[in-house]
Amino acid sequence: MNKTNRTSKLPHIAIPQPTPSWLQNFPPLLQQARIFSNNDLDKEALTLALAEYKRQPSLDALEHAFDSCVVLEHPKKAQALLKEMKKLGATTSFLNLQKVTYYVATQNPAKAQSYLNQVLPHKKKLDTRHRAYLYFTQGVISFINNKPQKLPFTQALRYAYLLMPSERSMCYLMRGLIRLNEESYEAAYQDAQGALHERSKEAVAHYLRALSGYHSGHLTHVQKDVEIVLHSKDELVDNSMKSTMRQIQKLLPKEPVVIDKDFMSALNQWFFDEIDDMIDSTETLSECLTTWTGIRFENKMDNSIQRSLTYLREALSKLNAPDFPEKLKEIKEYLQLCAGRHFSQACLDLKAPAGPDITRAQLRTWRKQLLTILGHYNKIYDVLVEKVEELAVLYHIPMFVGETKPGKS
Repeated sequence: MNKTNRTSKLPHIAIPQPTPSWLQNFPPLLQQARIFSNNDLDKEALTLALAEYKRQPSLDALEHAFDSCVVLEHPKKAQALLKEMKKLGATTSFLNLQKVTYYVATQNPAKAQSYLNQVLPHKKKLDTRHRAYLYFTQGVISFINNKPQKLPFTQALRYAYLLMPSERSMCYLMRGLIRLNEESYEAAYQDAQGALHERSKEAVAHYLRALSGYHSGHLTHVQKDVEIVLHSKDELVDNSMKSTMRQIQKLLPKEPVVIDKDFMSALNQWFFDEIDDMIDSTETLSECLTTWTGIRFENKMDNSIQRSLTYLREALSKLNAPDFPEKLKEIKEYLQLCAGRHFSQACLDLKAPAGPDITRAQLRTWRKQLLTILGHYNKIYDVLVEKVEELAVLYHIPMFVGETKPGKS
């Protein structure tokens, strides 16, 4: 006789390994429920949360079921779960926080604000995860009430490791939209990057990155972001957003090469990476004294110049200018001349104190010599930047490195 498996099949999803911090404090079924919720699969999350509550009654299980009911627009079921939470011993602060969530979802901001005002004075009674969620919700309500505040989202992100990626993404997104409205374009761009790191398909975050990137000098993703927004069917992407994206699309430089903040950031990295690695890799004073030699600094400078010119050659290859290789050669020779004039002498002067009885005076002198070398390192880089600006003028390359609209140098 065949045995019948009467156990209902629950939805299943793999738990990332190692288990991320936002899942660690939950039993296996709720870990899966949170992953489903994070990916907008709330029916599956609800099934798992209710199964966990049947297996082991807990406030965590009820809360997950409640959140799913709210998202799925099952208000009566959500209210019934609130009563169950109270029977299970939930504190007033905890229950009021759930009511805030309920009234935000049911589009009653006045009641949501009323319950929020009751929770805030007692926020220390909440655990850290719920306090982070409280700040997040506070920011959402202020946004809905057209009184946007950045601080609640900043406070929530202090505990980002306890929030779901979708919640972290919303924190970055809403704070970024506020910063965009304040014309703090660089900060808004960084928030857009944060939001998209958490949820790469968030259409409004692509809108934020396109607009803030255009105005702050980060053009790398603008064209792609514009196209994503224009083709988006997300109900949050309205016609005004798409109209703005069309305007940005028209204003983007048509030239094959653009020098923007991302270009300059890469140039900086190619120039400084080796010297930074050398400094960061030494942990003790004795290592510094033995490995930070003048000859080694000179070798690093030669490498920095060579690496930077390699980057320029590749990054500006689309110029198709016959004299471009000769210009790069001139820049290299000039940088080497500048290094020989100032940097090399500073490297020769570097004398690390040795022996068992090193005095503080000797260390001060050595430190001063090091600072001189590093100062000249920065000066050579400044010369490199000046030469890049000269190339922009010579070849009519659009420069876009500040919080202004692009224009030709």
